[in-house]
Amino acid sequence: MYLQRLEIQGFKSFAKKTVFDFPKNSNFHEKAHSLTAVVGPNGSGKSNVSDAIRWVLGEQSLKLIRCKKADDVIFGGSEKRARQGFAEVVLTMNNEDGALPIDYSEVVLTRRVYRNGETEYLINQNKVRLFDLLMLLAKANFGQRSYSIVGQGMVDHIINISAFERKDFFDEATGVKQFQIKRDQAVNRLRKTRENLLETNKIIAELEPRLRLLTRQLKKLEQRKEIESALREEQKKYYSYNLKNLEKSRAEKAELLATRQALSDEWREKLNEIQFELGRLSREESRKDIFNNLQKEYNDFLGKKNEILKDLAMIKGKMSLEYLKAGKQNLSWLIDKKEETERRLSEITESLNNLVVKYKYQQNQKMEAESKLSSLINEQTVLSNNLKVAEEELLRLKSGNKENYGREAIRAVLKLRTKMSGIIGTVAEIGKTEEMYELCLGVSAGNKLLSVVVENESIAVRCINYLKENRLGTVTFLPMNKIKFNGQNGRGVLSLNGAIGYAVDLVNYDEKYKNIFDFVFGRTIVVDTIENAKAIGVGTERMVTLDGDLLEKSGAMRGGFQKKNNFWASIDDKGAVSYEEKIREITINRSRLESLEIAREKLSVEINNWRVDIQVAETKKKALENDGEVLQKESQKIALEINENKVEPKDYDRYLADLEKQKERLEKDLKNLEKELSAIRQNLDEFNLEEEKKKNQVFRLQDEMQNCQNKVNGVSGEVNELQIALAKIETKREDLEKEILTEFGQEDGGLIEEFLKVDTASVINIDSLWFEIGKLKNNLEQIGGIDPEIVDEHREVSERYEFLTGQVNDLDKGLVDLEKIVVELDEVINNQFTISFKKINEAFERYFTKIFNGGRARLELVQREKSATEEINEAVLNNLENPNLEAQEEKKQNENLVENKSVLVNTGIEIMVAPPNKKINNIAVLSGGERTMTSLALICAIIDSNPAPFVVMDEVEAALDESNSHKFSQILQELAYKSQFVIITHNRITMHVADVLYGVAMGDDGVSKTLSLNLEGAEKEATE
Repeated sequence: MYLQRLEIQGFKSFAKKTVFDFPKNSNFHEKAHSLTAVVGPNGSGKSNVSDAIRWVLGEQSLKLIRCKKADDVIFGGSEKRARQGFAEVVLTMNNEDGALPIDYSEVVLTRRVYRNGETEYLINQNKVRLFDLLMLLAKANFGQRSYSIVGQGMVDHIINISAFERKDFFDEATGVKQFQIKRDQAVNRLRKTRENLLETNKIIAELEPRLRLLTRQLKKLEQRKEIESALREEQKKYYSYNLKNLEKSRAEKAELLATRQALSDEWREKLNEIQFELGRLSREESRKDIFNNLQKEYNDFLGKKNEILKDLAMIKGKMSLEYLKAGKQNLSWLIDKKEETERRLSEITESLNNLVVKYKYQQNQKMEAESKLSSLINEQTVLSNNLKVAEEELLRLKSGNKENYGREAIRAVLKLRTKMSGIIGTVAEIGKTEEMYELCLGVSAGNKLLSVVVENESIAVRCINYLKENRLGTVTFLPMNKIKFNGQNGRGVLSLNGAIGYAVDLVNYDEKYKNIFDFVFGRTIVVDTIENAKAIGVGTERMVTLDGDLLEKSGAMRGGFQKKNNFWASIDDKGAVSYEEKIREITINRSRLESLEIAREKLSVEINNWRVDIQVAETKKKALENDGEVLQKESQKIALEINENKVEPKDYDRYLADLEKQKERLEKDLKNLEKELSAIRQNLDEFNLEEEKKKNQVFRLQDEMQNCQNKVNGVSGEVNELQIALAKIETKREDLEKEILTEFGQEDGGLIEEFLKVDTASVINIDSLWFEIGKLKNNLEQIGGIDPEIVDEHREVSERYEFLTGQVNDLDKGLVDLEKIVVELDEVINNQFTISFKKINEAFERYFTKIFNGGRARLELVQREKSATEEINEAVLNNLENPNLEAQEEKKQNENLVENKSVLVNTGIEIMVAPPNKKINNIAVLSGGERTMTSLALICAIIDSNPAPFVVMDEVEAALDESNSHKFSQILQELAYKSQFVIITHNRITMHVADVLYGVAMGDDGVSKTLSLNLEGAEKEATE
């Protein structure tokens, strides 16, 4: 395994995406790994490369990656470049040798952080936890804090830290870090298990006396059962008796209330209709303007008539004088008499016209009233018939017909379809058959045809609870996801004489309901006659004949005359009438009949009045017609006399002729005016009649409204009294139910339903029953009060005690298993650490001698000494006259714990060195250069003994002189055969041994940029 590529984007000074490619092998030595040097001036950002590698390997310490805040790793921007929103480092490693325990030939580690603080870890583009990443690296013997990444301060850090802190560094160096992580996890689980075991034992110790006490109380409670059983039986009878009486009273009041309420609704509806009609009449446009216009027009024509009459009178006077001069004195008198006759005849004609208008109006009103009366009579007949049918249905409902009760419950469920999805319908609704098979299939399925099909059992449970809450009866539900049918196939019977087919095959239904209809009809075979069914064999199969005779497979036979019922009739919410609705219907019909009877009487009186008025009008009409005939004859007679006495043409002078012409013209105009006046007068009469009709209608509606209001007030008073009475009954029932639930210690109403089913026929004296209940209660008080929940508590405590006992056994077993794991891990750690430590120690002395050209160096294991406080406490404990034996025992037990027996747990590592010609054992007195060379010798020894896949060194040789730099370079070339190296350096000697050089520089935009150089290629070009 080797480092193949490093991609940095947005990390610190690397704003742009920067890629570092690392070769597998050295350009100068084929068997050696590559050595890559990253160079550049101070502040160019080259150390950010090592920080990026450390960061992508999971480093959490901001100090080690030289940051103060988490988002400091994201490029913060400059004067010429905006800041980045995230930082990402991608490390690609070649894993063809399988050094990493993962099934990938190339492993890509990615770490990404955003400015909102969100961090992502990815392995080959799959999100993982930080723990998963660290565990994977630990198994490959390298990580972000081990010798794999040697930072600028790590050289001094190895020397300066304590021996016990240095031990953590060696855990990774010796390859036991992964086992240390597993051991720490096992130890934590072990301690947690011990704590749980201790707590469980404490709880068991607390439960034991409580369990013994509950056992004694349970035995005492059993002595009360006989008395309590008798008490409950007596209480059931007592409460059931009272409940039934209240229910009976409630039903009577409810029935009466429904009747009164229906009547009140009917009268209110009638009142609203009358008020609406009155409002409509009051909203009609006023007709006063029409009357004024007609009256004005009449007056105008009347004025014109008076002017004509005035002119005509003057002309007649002049003509009388002329007739007098001509010796025709009688002619003037005859003309006046004729005009008077014609005037009277005109008045009679006008009166006759007015009378005809009224006569027609009276005739129309009489006909309308007679039509209304006929409609009322027909409506009375229909309502009477409906009332009779409804009363018969009410008697059937009141008798408690079970079939109707069941159908009412089904209708109630089907009404829920608009509110609750999942209710499909009855079996009869979702399947249809031909009329000839309806009887036999109905008999075969029986009540199953009325079963309600639902989608699942949850819907069925909701519907059942709804029926219980509203006391609506029972319904059979068929959940589609639960109904299954596995019947035997008897197809051979179908070939016999008379067999028509399976009942289920004669029904048309959607295929998704197949299980439902298989369940409903089973393997029932339809046969034409009972004789053929007998020939097939009674008991061989379940059979039904077309006449409805049923032969069971058990041998039972049921048949005879079957009423032609429609088994397949749909039962839905349309037309479904409850008992209360039927009462309302009857009440409304009765009220309507009463109203119709009153209206009928009024119409009869009104019709008689119109008949009288019509007879009077007919008499007046005949009298006026007779008077008109007399006047007509008289006018004709006068006309003959005038003709006999008229002035001869030869006697006419010019003046008289002009007067005659003027008279004729005026008379013609007068005649036309009278026609106009007659028409206007007729319009006025018709208008007045229409207004009188409306006025009478308003008066009639006002009378009816007052009557309806009185009815509403009276019925409302009765309704209020009944509602108060019902409320009192409901209050008594609620109090009784609360008393029952309190007495019996229950919270649901199911107990009330049970009590209503109790037989109370044996209850003769309710007072004596109450006395017996009180006596039984006194006996219970003498025995003593015991919590009725003691049984549940005893069961709970017993179950908890048994459960905890089992838990203790499981914890003991788990404790043994965990201790075994810790011991095994300690053995693995000790063996591997010992072997690796020996190899590192030998390599350390070799590299130290090589770097220093002599001298001595070794690593020593030291054990942690007791602190002064611990020694004092132990001494005091040992010197006490009465030592705390419990504390001593606890100390001894802690020392014997497997997690505390490991030698390496409290082990440190001391570095013992002596440079040539110096007697020094303490590294603290070494010079700066000596300390650096010692650290480098130790790091090189670790790399040599337990080589990491790759090693990153950040200016570790900065403190070395030229001679020692040459030595360090030679050592790096040696170690390159075992590990791949990435060196961040300023040292030219180190650069000289590198295979690839990456130069890092920073532009004026504050962004680090790179330039790569392959030294082998450069060398070839230089040679050429």
